[in-house]
Amino acid sequence: MQDDCQLIEVGGWESRYRALLEGKISAILLTEPFVRNALAANCNLLARDFEMIPSYQGTCGATSRHWAEQHPERLSRYIRAYVEATQWCFDRRNRRSCLDILARHNEIDGPAAEHTLDTLLDPEHGLYPKATINLPGVAAALDLRAELGYLACPVPSVEKYVDLSYYRKALSIGT
Repeated sequence: MQDDCQLIEVGGWESRYRALLEGKISAILLTEPFVRNALAANCNLLARDFEMIPSYQGTCGATSRHWAEQHPERLSRYIRAYVEATQWCFDRRNRRSCLDILARHNEIDGPAAEHTLDTLLDPEHGLYPKATINLPGVAAALDLRAELGYLACPVPSVEKYVDLSYYRKALSIGT
């Protein structure tokens, strides 16, 4: 089957969604609210992301080691803010404000915003509490990049790409 497909780069979520609706591509990986919108436009859902790759590091913040070494305090503040913002989103008392922000920055509202937020906060497949890093998920992302030819085999260990010392220090974990 892989020989029957041609993989092309299309861009970010919105570009992927538009390319699918315009018939420029036959299949694409999407997230909410684009999945819901594509289904409403009579597209078919082949599988959810977690059905294809059960553990995958999705949303995260990243930087180069060089930048991190040059700006450790700024990185620490960013990590703390990212974790605080993530925790704020998980707090049910903030649901209305969270929906308002989601709607304002993504041009969605009503049921689409509700569904998107529920998907983001799904305990099994949504955002990670405390913005934790899913190391098996990073390994899966590296394996996928190697499979697509973007990374040489054998695939390096996750530790080549992930340095948790900044996260631990920012949150005073194990220091």
